[in-house]
Amino acid sequence: MSARARPRRRSGRGRGDDRGGPLLEFAMVFPVLLLTAVVAIEAFLAFVAAERLESAARAGARVAGVQGLEGAEATARESLPSWLDDATVTGGANDRAGFYVEVAHPLPVVFSSAGFGITVTRRVDMPDV
Repeated sequence: MSARARPRRRSGRGRGDDRGGPLLEFAMVFPVLLLTAVVAIEAFLAFVAAERLESAARAGARVAGVQGLEGAEATARESLPSWLDDATVTGGANDRAGFYVEVAHPLPVVFSSAGFGITVTRRVDMPDV
């Protein structure tokens, strides 16, 4: 075969049909991955917040069971971590001649501007000793 009979390759265009394909695939998948990561972080923090609220309500109810309501709300508030400072702490008498402490915090924790209107509430009742 002579050199003229061979098909000529165009420089730079032989594989150019799929150029940019991986970038396009990444651009399509990245928002889904980002949303998944944000939801996972938010769910994790919601579970941690629920556990911390429960712990604070128990600490407050323990004080309420021993000393009455004096200091119960303050103890519950002191038991909360700093990132849950805006939690609502209430206490009072329950219908079984004892006391309760209730701690509530709105969700989401990280992206609070989303405004889903979900509130995690934990209440612990303590009988009167």
